[in-house]
Amino acid sequence: MIDTNETRDDAPERRAEPHRVHYDPASDVTASELLVTAVADIADADPLDLDPLYETVDPDMIDDFVGSGGTADVDGHVSLVYEGYAVGVYASGLLEIEPAS
Repeated sequence: MIDTNETRDDAPERRAEPHRVHYDPASDVTASELLVTAVADIADADPLDLDPLYETVDPDMIDDFVGSGGTADVDGHVSLVYEGYAVGVYASGLLEIEPAS
């Protein structure tokens, strides 16, 4: 017998896909600037309204880590939380950003 008063959501929890941005070493923007701009874009905020990145991580470390765009055989990454977002910075230049849990 089915209780029609019972409400149950059988839909699996869906997690939003991380926002992915690729750093282009040929651009005039550093990897750390791209990180701040990407977080601001996701948060629908002005980058100047965000906390300075240096209060979370050394921007030069991010820029040096990504370097000239990395190579496909480098598997390292740095994880941090910035402005309520979990950010993965990969040596290849990939930035993955999603809401922190």
